[in-house]
Amino acid sequence: MGESPTKRISGPVPIVRRDSDARVASRNTSRRTSMARLAASPLVSGTPLSVLNQKRPESPSSSVIDDRASPGTVPRNPSAQAYPSLSTSGSSEAEDTSILGRGEPQVDIPLSSSHSSAIDDPTLWKNVSKHLATDAKGSLKLASGDITRDLYTLPAKKNNLRRSRSLTGADLPGERRGSAASQIRLPGGFRRQFILHKNSKYGHQLSKPTFFTRNFLEFLSIYGHFAGEDLEDEDYLACSYVVDKDTDEETPLLEPRAHGGTASTLKSFFLLLKSFVGTGVLFLPRAFYNGGILFCTLTLLFFGVLSYWCYYILVLTKVKTRVSSFGDIGMTLYGKNMKLLILSSIILSQVGFVAAYTIFTAENLRAFTINFFNMDISLGKWVVMECVVFIPLSLIRNITKLSLAALLANIFILSGLVTIVYYASLDLIENGPAHVELFNQDKWSLFIGVAIFAFEGIGLIIPVQESMKHPEQYPKVLGAVIIVCSILFIGVGSLGYMTYGDQVNTVVILNLPQSSIAVRSIQLFYAIAILLSAPLQLLPAIRIIESRIYKRRSGKTDSATKWSKNMFRTCVVVGTSLIAYLGSSNLDQFVSFVGSFACIPLVYMYPPMLHYKICAHTRLMKAIDMSLVVLGGVAMLYTSYQVIVG
Repeated sequence: MGESPTKRISGPVPIVRRDSDARVASRNTSRRTSMARLAASPLVSGTPLSVLNQKRPESPSSSVIDDRASPGTVPRNPSAQAYPSLSTSGSSEAEDTSILGRGEPQVDIPLSSSHSSAIDDPTLWKNVSKHLATDAKGSLKLASGDITRDLYTLPAKKNNLRRSRSLTGADLPGERRGSAASQIRLPGGFRRQFILHKNSKYGHQLSKPTFFTRNFLEFLSIYGHFAGEDLEDEDYLACSYVVDKDTDEETPLLEPRAHGGTASTLKSFFLLLKSFVGTGVLFLPRAFYNGGILFCTLTLLFFGVLSYWCYYILVLTKVKTRVSSFGDIGMTLYGKNMKLLILSSIILSQVGFVAAYTIFTAENLRAFTINFFNMDISLGKWVVMECVVFIPLSLIRNITKLSLAALLANIFILSGLVTIVYYASLDLIENGPAHVELFNQDKWSLFIGVAIFAFEGIGLIIPVQESMKHPEQYPKVLGAVIIVCSILFIGVGSLGYMTYGDQVNTVVILNLPQSSIAVRSIQLFYAIAILLSAPLQLLPAIRIIESRIYKRRSGKTDSATKWSKNMFRTCVVVGTSLIAYLGSSNLDQFVSFVGSFACIPLVYMYPPMLHYKICAHTRLMKAIDMSLVVLGGVAMLYTSYQVIVG
């Protein structure tokens, strides 16, 4: 009788047994178990034990394990739990599902401090060393020994180990960056990713600026990404410098990278408020005369609520599409024509703002020279002189050099508001209220454009939201800003109209006592501040057009391109000054036309159209979006027509 096939054959010559495959699988699994336990130390792989304790489906190689372990191997996992791969991909990624988050994947894995010193635990070394080869050459005879040799020889090296600088304590989580693939694949994403990484890499080596410098440079930096567009001049990028840095074999390949949002909720509130409160508030007393005090008050409240909703749904759409540019959102949802339409409206609105500010400055300078020097210089001549000043300022590529002008403009806007409220209140108390109309049926359409002009601030909605450390607080911040602006606009407009009645000027500063030194000073310095900061308002229009004409051509090394850009900017300034010259005879109608024709589509039509495409899932939301689009279109056509005919 032959031997049973299950009988063990002994002898000096190794014979292949039927359970050989199971034994090989057992050895391989045991080795992987040892390496997985050892690799739980942050010194080896930086993978916390919490990741290793996660379950995953068993691989085919671990499905058959013999209960009888060979000498020198680790017993199988007593809990019958398969150890996961050392890779941290896959399940480690988690999406940021916050409705107003920045929409970026979060893949950082926190490292528990309790594991930071696990490599020095003698119990760990004792347990692990039992299962590792003691002979330095013996490890090479094992399966995949050439790859795992360092793990098997760690006991002999444990006293000579040094911590890598890239794995030091609390800095370790910062070394692990989120996946940027979803951001790089977007239009312009690769370049933005490069600039962000370069800024975070070298930014900590720069000297810390003062409080005012830091806040206004931050505001200018946000303005350099107007409507989410990258408007920094490539010839003079703020991050174009390179800091020399010593490197050695311990220098990590990837430097620690800061998170995108750093602005606190309070700072975001003031940044957003600063973008809404501007020169437009000084036009409101005359606008109240055009519309009537009751009609204007109710209309401003309505536009406040409507503006909040449109700005809010724009941010929702931005988060949903994971695109950070107003124009790119339109291109993603509707194609290139929609992006062109949005950018064209931005250009028209900014050119209109600068033209209105030019007329405003000319009227203030004219009043100052009449009262102080008894000289009457026409508005047209003042516009020409302003154009001469604008041209060299518009050639400035480095936006931070306009920080002083921006600071002065904000200071004098605040000073002007305080001066207006002070003198208007005194006059109202002494002389009583003037005759006011509740509703002016002849000129009410002029008020619509001025109100929208005052509330327009959509260009900084996306940049401020992206700069926030806690973007989920953005709806509250936006609501607070809209409430403050509504109260301020209604208060200044109604106070000026009740004080001066039908004698109120388009620029209410001209109604103040012209013999007062304080009023004269405000007129002069306010005009100078607006004069110096107007190029900052024109920058978005210039850079949007430049980026389409010159593409990637840089004037830093090519003098022909540089002078071509200079000539282009000069032509834009001259064209804007020409528009201001043509509209200088009637400033209130000009401001109303800019608000109606350029700002209504930008604020009240495009955001609902974008929201309708991707976020409106119910019939009610779709009906609201379409109603806003139709209402905005009718208001734009009617008010623009009334201004032109009037």
